[in-house]
Amino acid sequence: MRIVVLGATGATGRHVVRHALDRGHDVIALARDPETLSGLRAARLEVRKADVHTPVSVVDAAADADGVISALGFSRGGPRNTLSTGARAVADAKRPRVVWLGSFGVGASRRFSSGLHERIQRLVLGADGYDDKILADSIIEGPDVTIVHPVSLTNGPLTEARVVPLETLDRRWRVMPPSISRAAVAAAMVSELENPAHAGRTVAVF
Repeated sequence: MRIVVLGATGATGRHVVRHALDRGHDVIALARDPETLSGLRAARLEVRKADVHTPVSVVDAAADADGVISALGFSRGGPRNTLSTGARAVADAKRPRVVWLGSFGVGASRRFSSGLHERIQRLVLGADGYDDKILADSIIEGPDVTIVHPVSLTNGPLTEARVVPLETLDRRWRVMPPSISRAAVAAAMVSELENPAHAGRTVAVF
């Protein structure tokens, strides 16, 4: 497959790129500053300059891709509305498969989390970041899109992830959700793009 990765320079995005390459895929890693990925080299890797705030750069990069994985994240002090702007750009690219990274406890998965977790999410993301995550999910959702809501992310080793659609999730964390490594989430996202089991759904990953 030919896979475009948004947020390729981030902590989760780098894992997505590595997992996709390890599985033999051609990867187009998008970055505002390609030099930030200069240490990552592979025959099947193309690093391309693109910015979601210049949507045409994303649409053009994805023109011949089989699918898109977005690991876009939120950073305080960065451009506003990055997630929702990125969602619009990916939607405009009209690729046959999209796997989109959201956050557990925000938006559709809010009802499975606790008030404490929501307060922490709002504190970490700020009002703008929290609302932008919800808006991004609503923009990107569709029959060919899987929205991934992982629990608290760590930099731990690769482990086996459980991927459960929200409509069949049989648990609610009353204090704080468990944690899962970014490596595990990235592997699950690549697997979902390869063999879409949850297209059109939002899934919890834990």
